[in-house]
Amino acid sequence: MDALMKNDWDINEEMVFTFNKGIPGFEQYTKFFFIKHDDSFYLLQSVENEELAFIVTNPFIFYSEYEFALSMQDREELRISDQSEVGVCTIVTWGDELTQITTNLVAPLVLNMKERLGKQVVLVNSSYATKHPLLKKKSLFVKEDGPRASVEP
Repeated sequence: MDALMKNDWDINEEMVFTFNKGIPGFEQYTKFFFIKHDDSFYLLQSVENEELAFIVTNPFIFYSEYEFALSMQDREELRISDQSEVGVCTIVTWGDELTQITTNLVAPLVLNMKERLGKQVVLVNSSYATKHPLLKKKSLFVKEDGPRASVEP
C-alpha cells in the first residue's frame, strides 16, 4: 500500500477515487479523496491540487425522494455491475445564510465504491436543479431511508 503524503494528508491509494474525465471545469484533476467534516458534509479533496476541494453531501439525507437512473454508458464507464457498488454525493454551494446553502441535484457525483471510480453525471430531462436548497425553514433534515439511484435500464 503506497502512502501519499501531501500537506499533512496521510492517505493511501485505497482511499483515492479516480475521475477519469475529471469534474467538469476541472478536467485536469482526476484523483480525489474524501475528508469527513461531520455526519452530513465531506470535502472531496484533489490529490493533485491542494487548493481544489468541493463540499459534498449525501443528497438522500436532505431529499429522501431523490432518484435517477444511470445510462448504460455511465454504468460502463464506472464499471458498475451491481447497485450495491454505487455511492452518490452532490456538490454543495455554501451561502452567507443557512437558507442559501444549496446542492446540485442535476449533476450528482456517482461513485463505484468497489473500483474507486467516480464521475459527475449530468441528468438529462430532469426536474432537478443545480441549486436545490439544503435547509428548509420548517425542517432542517429529512430522514434518510436509503439511496434511490438506479442502475437498471
